[in-house]
Amino acid sequence: MGLGVKQKIAGTVTTAKKVSWRRQARLNPHGVVLMYHRITTPSADPWELAVTPENFAAQLEVLRHFGAVRPLCELAPEETGAPHRQIAITFDDGYLDNLDAGLPILQAAGMPATMFISAGYTGSENRFWWDTLVQIFLETDQLPERMDIRLGSTRRVFKIGKSPSPARRQKMILTIWKDLVELDAQAIQDGVQRIADWAGVSRKATPQDRAMTLAEVQRLAGSGQIEIGGHTLSHPALTLVPPETAAREIAEGRAALRDWTGQPVESFAYPYGMHDDATASFVRDAGFKRSCTVLPGIATSATDPFRIPRLHVKNWPADEFEKQISSYVGR
Repeated sequence: MGLGVKQKIAGTVTTAKKVSWRRQARLNPHGVVLMYHRITTPSADPWELAVTPENFAAQLEVLRHFGAVRPLCELAPEETGAPHRQIAITFDDGYLDNLDAGLPILQAAGMPATMFISAGYTGSENRFWWDTLVQIFLETDQLPERMDIRLGSTRRVFKIGKSPSPARRQKMILTIWKDLVELDAQAIQDGVQRIADWAGVSRKATPQDRAMTLAEVQRLAGSGQIEIGGHTLSHPALTLVPPETAAREIAEGRAALRDWTGQPVESFAYPYGMHDDATASFVRDAGFKRSCTVLPGIATSATDPFRIPRLHVKNWPADEFEKQISSYVGR
């Protein structure tokens, strides 16, 4: 997730880059990995993480003309005789709507997907912390006129006023996100709780925005259509926490998902896309065989399996989705 943060981490996608990718796609067998988060119609979506069920179904129909859809664990453009273009559909975080809305659409289309689950959020009564920020700053009409809260070592003071503009609210949420993401898991939760108390907002999730329960993750895994992947325990920024914390988050997240689902859990996605050589090594050492970034691009035989690029899919109707995918890989 991230308020445009994933895009900031990924960097600017230039026309020259797209031309290069289209040329590679024309000349070499390749894989295209798509990144989704939610299948729903939220009241606010500043990070463009949600795709409506109607648009998701239409996007899957478009994919039929682009290549063979496989789970990430079977993406192998280097295999002799493999289709020239293979496509993997991936989801991050573990929202309930992946099961309730996403899975039936995938089943109707006969397409598999890989879903990366943050194991520590499974069964939580609270929203993901970034969704709590959305609720407070974008969905709460009346806020106190002044905020003075300590987040870790940072004291954050805002003079909000009686009617902050949407741009002002957007700026506040991004500033606080940046403050919080640098903290450890417990400090993040403590900070979000202080902000929720200040705003008079409950953190309790609704069926529209909660994570899956253990039973629901098991239903997803038991569908026969979904590869379960790792996404750590508490969704930390792995490059900003101590190395021992990063290694533990990666390994224990995988162990929990293996115990719960009986799947091997061999694919991983870096939270927020943040990774470096050390975190890639931790992922490999934990027993994963591949991991995904949020960097755009296509996967070829030369791609590092622990730095697989992905294309962020937005809430595009079929014609715009086809245009966007074609701009990366051609037709």
